[in-house]
This record gives sequence, C-alpha cells and structure tokens, in this order.
Amino acid sequence: MSEQNRSRTIYQKPRGPEAPGERIVTSTCAHNCGGHCVVNAHVRDGRIVKISTQPGKWDTELPPLYACVRGFAAADHVNHPDRLKYPMRRTGERGSGEFQRISWDEALNEVARQMLRIRDTYGPASILDCSRSGGQTVLHTRNIIRRLLNMFGGHTELWGNMSAEAELFAFRHTYGQYKGAEYAGREPIDYVNSRLTILWGWTPGDATFGTGTLEYLKWAKGRGVRMVCVDPRVTHTSATLADEHIFIRPSTDAAMLIAMAYVIITEELQDQGFLDRYVLGFDEEHLPPDAPAGSSYRSYVLGHSDGVPKTPGWAEGVTGVPAETIARLAREFATNRPAAMHCGYAPGRTAFGEQFHRAAYALAIMTGNVGVAGGNTGASEGVRRAGLNRGRFVVGTNPTGSRVHVAYLGDLLARGQAGGYPVDVKMVYSAFGDLLNQAPNSSKTAAALKGKEIEFVVVHENFMTPTARFADILLPATTSWERNDIRAAGHGFGSHVVFMKKAIEPMYECRNDLDICTALAQRLGITGYNDKASDLEWLREFCQGTEVDDFDAFCENGLARLPAPADAVAFAEEVRDPDHHRFATPSGKIELYSTTLAKKPDFYGLGAIPAIPTYIPPYQADPRFPLQLISPQSRARTHSIHANQPRLAKIDPQDVWLHPEDAEVRGIADGQMVRVFNERGATLLPAKVTDRIARGCVSIKAGAWFTPNTAGDDVAGSANVLTNDRPSPAGAQTYSTCLVEVEAATKT
Repeated sequence: MSEQNRSRTIYQKPRGPEAPGERIVTSTCAHNCGGHCVVNAHVRDGRIVKISTQPGKWDTELPPLYACVRGFAAADHVNHPDRLKYPMRRTGERGSGEFQRISWDEALNEVARQMLRIRDTYGPASILDCSRSGGQTVLHTRNIIRRLLNMFGGHTELWGNMSAEAELFAFRHTYGQYKGAEYAGREPIDYVNSRLTILWGWTPGDATFGTGTLEYLKWAKGRGVRMVCVDPRVTHTSATLADEHIFIRPSTDAAMLIAMAYVIITEELQDQGFLDRYVLGFDEEHLPPDAPAGSSYRSYVLGHSDGVPKTPGWAEGVTGVPAETIARLAREFATNRPAAMHCGYAPGRTAFGEQFHRAAYALAIMTGNVGVAGGNTGASEGVRRAGLNRGRFVVGTNPTGSRVHVAYLGDLLARGQAGGYPVDVKMVYSAFGDLLNQAPNSSKTAAALKGKEIEFVVVHENFMTPTARFADILLPATTSWERNDIRAAGHGFGSHVVFMKKAIEPMYECRNDLDICTALAQRLGITGYNDKASDLEWLREFCQGTEVDDFDAFCENGLARLPAPADAVAFAEEVRDPDHHRFATPSGKIELYSTTLAKKPDFYGLGAIPAIPTYIPPYQADPRFPLQLISPQSRARTHSIHANQPRLAKIDPQDVWLHPEDAEVRGIADGQMVRVFNERGATLLPAKVTDRIARGCVSIKAGAWFTPNTAGDDVAGSANVLTNDRPSPAGAQTYSTCLVEVEAATKT
C-alpha cells in the first residue's frame, strides 16, 4: 500500500452501475462470522431480488472485499418464508412452537409487566441476560439489551467468549494487551514475508478470519511460503494451501508443541538473545526472584521439574503424531526464520485449551519470531481495531454484579442457588443469539426451560429458532437490511468499515431491536435510554472524532478504507525499542512464566492453571465412548445462522465424518444414517466415511438446529446435544473435548 493511501481514509463506492428500475445498496452481513465483506442488495419495488459483491480484480493493496456464499445468500435469508412476521404469545408448552398472534402493545405491555413483577418479587439478578454475539455491528448488538437491563436495576450476566476465551486468557497472561486490543497477530499483507507458516487448527478457508485472508495466504504460497496444517481433519483450508498436513488427536495439541520446544532446546536452536532481553521465565536465570527453583519453562520441558522429559517420543504416544514428524517440524520452524505460527480457536476449545495457546506462543517466542516481519505472536488476528466511538452508547455497569459462566447455562437454569449459583433465575431475556442451540448440552438447557421455575422467557428473533420455540413472548426483529448500521472489519483486520445502509422498509410487523427496547424502557419508567430520533443520529455520533472523518461521504459511498497500521506485525515497537515500549504485563516483559498465575493459580475458581505452559491430560478414557468428537464451523452457516436455508446447506452438507477403519469395525457405510451418542444425548445424521479425518476422531459441523424427536434424540445433526457443559480453568468452552460412540441408526 502506498504512503498516500496509508495516511488518509479513502471512501469507495463498491458496486456497479444500477439497471433501470433498481437500486443497489451496499451493506455487509451483521453476523459474527469475522469477515465483513461487501454485500450489495439489488432492490426492485421494495424487495431485495439479487445480491452482488464488490467488483474488480483482487490485488494486495486495496483488494475487493468479495462476499462468501453466506453473503450471497442474504436475499434468501431476508425473504425467507419462515420469517417471524408479528408478535406472538405461547399457547402450548415451552418448546412446542405453538403460538398465537398478538399486537405489539399487548406484547410489550406483557413483557414490561413481567419484568416489573419479577424484579420486584425476586430481585433484578433473577433476570438472566441471554443476549450474545449474533449481531456484530456498532449499534444493533447485545449492548441494546445490556443497557436496558442495567438501567432497570441489573441482571445476571453470562460471561465467557464462546469462541476464543482460551486465546483471550493466554494472550493476556503472556503478552498483555496490544494497543488496547485483547489479542493481535499480523496483517495479511505480511504473510508473504514468512519462509514457513504453520496453520494450527486455523481454517480461514472454512470459517472466516477477516475478508480476503485466504486470498492473501494463497498469494503468499504462490510466492514460495511453505505452509503446514496441523488439524484432526483435512479442511478446505488445508486442501487449498497445505504443503503438508499433520493429523493430530483432539485436545492433545499442547503436548506436540511442548515436544517441539524440547527439540529446539536440546539442539540449541532457540534465539537465546531474544529470550534474555524480552522474556520472563524461559530458564532459571530469568525467573522472578520469588519463583520456586525449577519452575522455568525450560526445566519443565526437559523434565527437570517433574522427571518426565517432553520428548517427541513422549508426545507421539499422546498425540498420535510420529516422533520424527514432531522433531522435523520443530527444526524447520526454528531454522527457517522468519516463521509464523497461526493458531485457530478450536484447539483452545478443549478441557485445558489455554495451554494450547500458551504453548504455541512459547514456540514463537523461543525462536525470536515475535515483533518481526514474517513472524507472528501465535495469534491469527490482525493488529488494528477500527476506532469508532461505540462507547457513546453507554452500557453502564450491572448493579447486581451477578455473573455465571455461559457453559453452565443449563445447570444454572435447572438448579440455581441449590446448585451453588448466586441466584435462582426466574426470567430469560434472549436476543442476538440462540444459546439453547449454541451452548453445550442442549438437552439439559431445554429441559430446564420447560420447568416451572423459569417463569418468563422473552425472545427477539428473525425465525423460529430452537431458543425462540421456548419463548413466552416472541418479538419479530428486523434483519440488518431493514435498518441502518455500521460494521467494522473483524478479527483485528481493522482497515475497512462498511456503512450498512437500510435497503428496504421493515417487513411485516418487524421492529428494530433498539426500537423494541426503547418502547420497553418507556413502559418500565426508564428515562434517558434512547435520546436519538433515529439510528442515523447514533451512527453519526459514533464516527465523530474517528478516522471515518466524513460521515456523509461514508454514508453515500458505503465503504471506508482506513489508513494502514504503522506496523504490520504486533509488538514490533516493543521489540525495536523495549526501553520505551514495554509489554503490558506485570513485569513489562513477555511472560512465559505468568507472575499473575503464580500468585493466583485458580484464577476464576474453575481449577488451577500452572504459571508456565503445561500439558494436562484432558480426560480419562471411557470404553463406552471411544471416539473423540470435534465440531468445526460449517461453510454453509455462521454458527447457527442460515441453518434453515436449504440452498446453502447443499454447499456443506450436515454429516458426521468417520475414518474408514472406524466405520468398518462398526459396519457403517458411507451415506448411511447413524446415531452419534454419549451420556448427554444423541443425534441422527448421515455418515461421511473419509480418510480426511484422523482415526479415532469424528467430526460434526456446529450450528445445526436442535430438533429432538419424541425419544429425545436430535434428528438434525446438532453437535451440542453431545458437548460437555463444563468450562476449562481459563473459562474456555470445551466443545472439542467430547467422547462419543457411533452406531447404525435404527429404522423406525
């Protein structure tokens, strides 16, 4: 990118000419996919009839922000015949999906009446906020709900990032924050500067990590960057990019990374100068004064502290990766500098997932690949956040201070204070999410929602999702195409912002979430909730004093290209000038030995976390359930969004991947209907017998809608009927530490 383009914001009109009788409106998806591409709606007679994307040939400086298949499915989404059309009141039992139409006044009055009754009877903490991250714009997000509930007196909130809590925690306790960002890696323009890139559970060609990330990786590969993928399955990303694919057992990634560290240490391939200057805790000579002897990372890896050398042979027995492969990759990473480690979120969504990220960071640190062109921290995000002033829509603080980890949702609803939780939940408020479907152990949550202890459930939704089926009052919300908003680029790739111009009027009787909550605030006696006459007033205010320096040009054109960051890799400034730019950790250094965890190992009360990266066995083998389930993202869905769109489903069919040897011993053929089950539940779906998955492992794509039959088995391939509702010690979800068995489905 030229210096001229780097220094100012450029406004682009990312759409072609309009045909007679049509308008083309630029927007992007509001969902939490991590992409934020250009999605243009072609509107005729007040209806979206076609989707296009930004025209032009891809280049590295200002690449077109091409839409993915989900973006092109936006017209099907907004025009779907199953859109919720008007407010409804439940008439059957919760979960039955039986409702009757009511007016908006009836619906809002009932919601307000129940909120006041429950708050005044049980206290505000008895109201559980189940809003989540399904809206990732700057205005229409879960903050709308949080602001309302905080101004109402508070609530119980569910904490924990369901995608990336392990990385958030590991990054914070290793590097500290980066320029206000919770974690950071490097910009895609830097990918070409590496000699070697390891994509460890990172699948930007399947799930989305920034618009155009896969194109930048293909560009780098075409210019000679060697790419190695480590994953239990050969993903679309691996098939597209990998020079080598290494299969690994789920939940064991930290063991392989630590064994790679063993090779680097014993063969003296580490960058000792970098370690001595920037790092705390690699060896005994660079421990804090109060650290016990033998507590360095080097001592642990070599087995001095526990008597177990973490050799490649040791790791082979844990991971299933041949010892010679582990040793070779370690040497390659240490001697082909600059080398970049890119970690996905999925290996961190395991029983001790924070240890995966910490061990991966350790390799990047030991080899001096942090803060240099072509290197990386081990995170897979960019280095820039688009600085819009979203804080002007003040959420406030929760007066109750009541918090429960989101993994415990079903147990909290079922047991409340009797189960050791701070409150008995009496009301659930759900918007911008489908937690019944996306939280683990769906059957437990569904059973709890049917109980009389939960007195009221209100849901804002576009469709009759699994969560919506349990509502007492169901409120039809607009899609992002029926309102104005702004979307900043995701995953730290913050060099563009899209104005999401309203394309059509609200369909049927749907209302914007902000308008719904504004009307509720009036009925609840809350003043000052929304002092703006329109969403455009909020959006203009969000842009004031930011790099989006011409709101009218932004609104008219649709796309703002922001100045590129001064450094394309995180922590370049800290490495260039450590005396004046220290790391944001307690010691001011990169902490392989976390001083915070040394003082408070049981950080969240969920289990002790060692001060150094450590492999901890994730589970005890259970002969009843000998297979390990992983639940990756589907290219046909954004989490659970789009799960009801048949044309999209054909792109990435819902099935369970099973290795041929595992299928043979169970008498299962490709395409056969099977039952995947464990002690928590069961789901029915077709088998895909393939050698693209590791033996002993099965894979079901996350996000299919929970659809139980009369026997209680899910019939739609919903992975979360199987997953464990217990977080890791760092508060990560543990979806990928899940033992199951597979059998042929019984015909009924």
